Amino acid sequence: MAGGSEPNQKLIAARRRLGITQAELADRLLSRLGEDARLDANYLSKLERGRHTWPKPPYRKALREEFGVGTDAELGFYCSRSVPEEDSADVDRRTFFSLTPAVATLSISGPVADFLAQAEPAARAPRSVGRADVDLIAQSTQTFTSWDHRVGGELSVQAVAGQLRWAAGLLEAKNIQPQVRDDLHSAVGHLAQVAAWMSVDVGAHDSAERYFRFGLHCAEQARNTSLRAVVLADMSRQIFHLGRPQDALSLAELAQVRADQLPAPERAMLGVVRARALAQLGRGADTRAAITQAEDDFGRRDSTPVPPWMEFFDGAELAGDAGHALFDLTAAGANPQPALDQLGYASSQHTDDYARSRAFCQLKIATLWMRTDPSVAVAHARTAVTAAESLRSGRIRSYLRELHGATTPHTKNSDVAELRRGISRLTQLSA
Repeated sequence: MAGGSEPNQKLIAARRRLGITQAELADRLLSRLGEDARLDANYLSKLERGRHTWPKPPYRKALREEFGVGTDAELGFYCSRSVPEEDSADVDRRTFFSLTPAVATLSISGPVADFLAQAEPAARAPRSVGRADVDLIAQSTQTFTSWDHRVGGELSVQAVAGQLRWAAGLLEAKNIQPQVRDDLHSAVGHLAQVAAWMSVDVGAHDSAERYFRFGLHCAEQARNTSLRAVVLADMSRQIFHLGRPQDALSLAELAQVRADQLPAPERAMLGVVRARALAQLGRGADTRAAITQAEDDFGRRDSTPVPPWMEFFDGAELAGDAGHALFDLTAAGANPQPALDQLGYASSQHTDDYARSRAFCQLKIATLWMRTDPSVAVAHARTAVTAAESLRSGRIRSYLRELHGATTPHTKNSDVAELRRGISRLTQLSA
């Protein structure tokens, strides 16, 4: 429908992050909608220019899926009329129910998600907050973290956002027991960090940035050096996923400012995140040195329990990060074997509780092998694609698209052609 003249910056930014033109985006959307859909580059231009602010429901759904976001608002869409555009089936259904006033009151106008959003109850902060509230936040954070690692952020990113709003409200309570004030800020900050990373996983980077900033604020309020470092490290990860390695390196090094106060596993985590930023900058020797230092730091760990926001970081995660960094160096001609060794170890050590991380490694392994031996690549890729079918992650789809691109020189190979069809089913790319 016609809207104002303000450009839709969120939609423009989402397309640019994928590095595609309006015409290429139109082709991708048509593969989801069918060739009969009346959608082309000209229509997308109108959306980006703000001429239309509320596309038809199937168009919005296709755009959400393509960009890996959970809500229309994350793409800058809004309805400027009380009743949005509807297809003929919606109108017929409305007409039918309007014949009987008693039944019409049971019908829902507009998108179901919008209807439910209006039903969200307002949460009231309790008068007093104590240890039990901190424990409840920690328990819910552990649940969301587990879902994220096992399935991906798309499963529960909206649920964790709601939980975070409730938890943040506790910080406004009139009476917070002094002995739990710092722990409350740490617990809420950890929940914000989880919400931010799940948002990164679904491609909702504006939301992620806001959650990260809130998590960093909570960590500072709690004087929690450990949580502060993890939040800054995740912010660095987000930025190098967006293709800004210099900014990512700055954040990684900022996270290391107080590293002398941190235990060995956390120093190792910060070191390998820095390695990934260095790798994207093409600094091979510095990348390898950072990985070696991270491995040395990890080797100095002891039996001291790690905080909940560091429980994800084990030997498999360290190897996976190192393998990703070394993978990036192969683009400049580096020997792929060190990357294969690290990624292979990580893949073998990740349990089902970290199914998404395991799939990341398997997809990178397949992409490396596709450059030299498609038959070996296909064997790895089949396992990864099967795993990806059970995951709900925008980043997994981006890895699948990368693998799909690597198969292009081998399309005449029947096994590769079958693999491309499998990837196409998950990503809507042309087989």
